[in-house]
Amino acid sequence: MPNLNTEEIKKLKKGELWGLIALICAGIVCVALFVVFAVAIALSDNGLRIYGSLLCIPLGVFTAVAAVCNLKYGKALDRIIKNYVRDVFIENVALMHPERDSLTYFISNDGWIFSVRTNNFKEQIIFDFSAFGRLSLIRKASITTAIIEKLGSTFCRLIERGGKYKSVAYSVFKNGKQGKTVYIIENGAPDKKAYKIYRKQK
Repeated sequence: MPNLNTEEIKKLKKGELWGLIALICAGIVCVALFVVFAVAIALSDNGLRIYGSLLCIPLGVFTAVAAVCNLKYGKALDRIIKNYVRDVFIENVALMHPERDSLTYFISNDGWIFSVRTNNFKEQIIFDFSAFGRLSLIRKASITTAIIEKLGSTFCRLIERGGKYKSVAYSVFKNGKQGKTVYIIENGAPDKKAYKIYRKQK
């Protein structure tokens, strides 16, 4: 069974947190900069204008730190999520029932656990993200997106290789309620958006 490296994730989350702090600081400096320049213009105060110009230095620093942390740590965490989703699907390919030509996948989330159920089958594909600790709404959304994109790329690839499917769709449960059904393949043809994402990932 695929596992997530808890220690590696903790280190990356710390780096991501510093990026978030830097982004918040950049926002505070940006507001201060706006206020200082507004007052300087209103009072025709050159001293305040100079002070406002000096605020551009920390703004640039905080923005750069936030960008670097996002690229280095945020992207790495996204990569871990996508690789884990891929590995779990590969290990549980039989539970995806690719032999059927009409499929609907039901995606659910309960805390750290995400699950995918196919059609009316009872068995579920389980994704355990407990290694991430508390999952923010943004992180939960990125995990759901990773699952959806992997379903899309899998069936677009199968269609490209000659697979025959009447329809493949997914539905996401939110707060216990089933969301709308979104098609990856409809009437034997892949959805344009799903196929575009698949082509980008190739």
